[in-house]
Amino acid sequence: MSRYCASCGKLLADDAKFCTSCGAPVEQTTASNGQPDFEQTGFLDTPQAKPDDPLAYRPDPAASPAAVETTQRIPVADTPPQQQPASTYAPDSPQAPAAKKSSTKALIAVIVVLVAIIIALVIFFVIKPFDNAATQTTAEITKLHHDVDDDDLKPLDDPNSLFDDDDDDDEDGSQATLSEQNLYRRLSEYYDLLEDLDNQVRACAEAFNGGYLEEDRTARQNLADVAERTEDTIEQYYDIVEDLDVPTSSKNYSSWKDIIALYDDLDHRIDAICDAWEISLKYAKPADHKNEIVAPLSRDNVAGTNDNKYRLDFEERYPGAKPVEVN
Repeated sequence: MSRYCASCGKLLADDAKFCTSCGAPVEQTTASNGQPDFEQTGFLDTPQAKPDDPLAYRPDPAASPAAVETTQRIPVADTPPQQQPASTYAPDSPQAPAAKKSSTKALIAVIVVLVAIIIALVIFFVIKPFDNAATQTTAEITKLHHDVDDDDLKPLDDPNSLFDDDDDDDEDGSQATLSEQNLYRRLSEYYDLLEDLDNQVRACAEAFNGGYLEEDRTARQNLADVAERTEDTIEQYYDIVEDLDVPTSSKNYSSWKDIIALYDDLDHRIDAICDAWEISLKYAKPADHKNEIVAPLSRDNVAGTNDNKYRLDFEERYPGAKPVEVN
């Protein structure tokens, strides 16, 4: 590596001990602490020596500028400090288990609240009372509408069997007498129901006349529901009586036919009321559609009158339809 005189800046031979130009002795530099120097070249990347750093290299101002710009010797530090690597292990916070437990409890609490809300909503909609004004009107009608148990809608024993199960064939013909007694008992039960059902149909008709023009849709719906339940009850009894299949030889055959016709009269009357309610419920202001709403009621009237033909038939047929007891 080329060397230059520190006094005059002239190029020196590699093994020269004195400058051949000015005669100045050549400085012999050694690396501190026995470690070799290293070179760092360049202009922009050359670190600037601190003014108070005793180890920094300071070239002679009289030296060649080219030499200063080309090479700068910086001693290597004795032992560079080693940077301790950051720890990658971070122990769990002692509060982590508590946080997990708190989160679990919060989730359970939310689930419990949701279940309680759902149960409350179900109870609310199942047992929610009707509107007070509508309830009063409905109560006056439903007091005539008796709750019918499932057993009440079923005929005793087999509807097609007119004989008692514990009877044997007797030579004196007592079995035929017992069958007539069984038939009489059954027909009497369904005949006795007719008066109460007729009263319910009349009550539904009165409720319709007084409420089908009301703008309160809830009140109208409640009255319509009563009429629908009445119709369902009548139709069930009608099917039961018709399925009795009484033989023509029975002394109460004509009575059975009349009872069937009476249930059919009731069914037509309540069906017209239900149809009229259905039309009324379509409109927010039913008063604007009065003629359309009452049309189902007038379709069964006797021509030129306001008398329902099925009501007239019921009133005429009912007294003579009572079954006759056979001894």
